Amino acid sequence: MSMKNNLEKVIITGGAGFIGSNLVNKLLENGTEQILIIDDLSTGKLNNLNNLSENGNIKFIEKRVEDIENLSETFKGFDFCFHLAAGVGVQYIMDNVSKALLTNIEGTHIVIEACKQNDIPVLITSTSEVYGVSEDPIWTEETKSLIGPPTKLRWSYAASKLIDEFLALSEYNDGNLKPIIVRLFNIIGPNQLSEYGMVVPKFVEAALNDNPITIHGSGIQTRSFTWVGDVVNYFYLLAKNELYGEIYNIGQTEEISISDLAKLIIQKCNSKSEIIFKDHLEVYGDKFEDPMRRTPSIDKIVNATSYEPSMSIPEMVEEIIRYKKINP
Repeated sequence: MSMKNNLEKVIITGGAGFIGSNLVNKLLENGTEQILIIDDLSTGKLNNLNNLSENGNIKFIEKRVEDIENLSETFKGFDFCFHLAAGVGVQYIMDNVSKALLTNIEGTHIVIEACKQNDIPVLITSTSEVYGVSEDPIWTEETKSLIGPPTKLRWSYAASKLIDEFLALSEYNDGNLKPIIVRLFNIIGPNQLSEYGMVVPKFVEAALNDNPITIHGSGIQTRSFTWVGDVVNYFYLLAKNELYGEIYNIGQTEEISISDLAKLIIQKCNSKSEIIFKDHLEVYGDKFEDPMRRTPSIDKIVNATSYEPSMSIPEMVEEIIRYKKINP
């Protein structure tokens, strides 16, 4: 595998967020010399970037990409762009539907333009949501999307991310852009906020305080979770290896039901929490639909990078509990 892009000078939009801040650390460990972070801190947090202040190699712009006067000028001289800025989390999306939609579409369009003008390759984060409620047992990159009707606003996020994918791949087809598209499944790890509907940090916080754990729906719906360290390793390897014009699932094939997840967290925390079930209708209203399971095929990315996810669900949960105890 020929490693070509040296990733010496890198842009990360959304670099103060959960995945972005973990990516910053990964790049610094691997010799990236200059990082430009663009983040409006709508869901990112500056203290995620604790090594920012003493590191002269990191420049931070607290803005949305859409609000930067001449983005193409700002991007000049960089080797790669990781475009992670987006509205995140089911709760956030449901509360800010039109804002999240426009951020995802306009922001990505502007980033693509700036990358085109400077001939900078770009990794664009898409989402497992694009598969919608597909009935296929395992979702490969070629699985047909089955997105719910527009009256179910939950699917606005998926639709906006599909537009991002089409924008990037059509520019690639015209020879104007070197994009890599990753579809992220549920990702967990340090620096993840619970207030945007992220299930694991939410459950862990409740369990550590012996508060009731609320499950939305029946609890039999399953999810697969991926460690954020594995995710940023994949980002790094895809960028290094210049695997342009392709879509990759990033996730884990091990599934767990939300009920079992709650029980596992209660057990690992030695918690007295009880489990309460709430109907989705009560939580998000009737604009919501929830897929019963969501499991990726990751054969494509494992073959491309020779890297396998490194942690099991119980290991990830233990690690998050340990982190939360130190950083309540």
